[in-house]
Amino acid sequence: MKFAWHLIYILSSFCFLWFSVDGAQAGQKISGLGNDEYLGLLIPVGPAHYSVILKKFKKIKSVQIGKFDYQIGSIYKIPVVICIQPFGGEYTRALTAQVMVDHFKIKALLYPGTSGAHIPPGKMHVGDIVIGTKQVNFTNFYMSPTGKITPDEFSGKSSLQDYQYFFLNKKLEKYTACAAQYVSGREKLPSWINGKFKIQKPEIYYYGIQGTSTMWLADKSFIKKTDDVFHEVDEDGDWFSATVAKLANIPFIEVSTISDSVFEFNGNGVPQQGAHRKTASQITQDISDKIILRVIKVYGNKLLKNEYSYPSRDPYQNYFYKTPTDPRGLVDSCKA
Repeated sequence: MKFAWHLIYILSSFCFLWFSVDGAQAGQKISGLGNDEYLGLLIPVGPAHYSVILKKFKKIKSVQIGKFDYQIGSIYKIPVVICIQPFGGEYTRALTAQVMVDHFKIKALLYPGTSGAHIPPGKMHVGDIVIGTKQVNFTNFYMSPTGKITPDEFSGKSSLQDYQYFFLNKKLEKYTACAAQYVSGREKLPSWINGKFKIQKPEIYYYGIQGTSTMWLADKSFIKKTDDVFHEVDEDGDWFSATVAKLANIPFIEVSTISDSVFEFNGNGVPQQGAHRKTASQITQDISDKIILRVIKVYGNKLLKNEYSYPSRDPYQNYFYKTPTDPRGLVDSCKA
């Protein structure tokens, strides 16, 4: 279960294969890109609903690298590189991230996404916003013959070392919190999206523990087992792309908006579509996209010009995560 080495091996194997097919060598800079620095946007392939970001994007050109199409341009005059992953999955998105940082001067990776809730109503609903303060791969565990889950490997020592958890730099936490507050205050969720709860304002998880896996879970008992160990609040974080960013020593900012909940809705946890043109996943993806756009608009120049180190340990006390919707001063001096 040596996930870090497995990820590096997977990335290098796929990149070598695809670049060889297309006549480019892995790690070689693509000619004509210049020395410009960019923010990198990783766009999930689903929901296939990209208009919120693309309407603000002024495209200059596209660059094809292997199987990936990178669109170069600007958002609010901030230079950006966008890649919509060619097919689904966290591994694929990490591949798009790795190729992006190999071939462009990326100063930060930004990922707007949607997630499934891992905690029940009363604490979390569809439309709630989760800031990735802490990233964890909650599939990195040992399950005993009796079904007990122990974090890391059965030896009790993790081969992931400093890559087991990622923590968001405090300044980036503030930037993202301010952007989330700005967008949340202007959102009104449709009445059908939360069923009987009729909640129309997104709640913000300022101190979110985002869980990453390639499992899609509708078994509440298993979700509880992983939550008891890793304390993740959602199941679609992007620990894999965060690994790419940390290896490249650049920031990774993720915002996920809750699009489904097996605790709130029967079956697979997806809300039934109301008498509207958009699904819950489209509506919640729009919210994440708006938050990332706000980050770019207000803080894009700072992200390009400054360095943001990864905290070597969790910068927040455990009780911050137990009351994650309390901003604790994060948004006191946000720009209007």
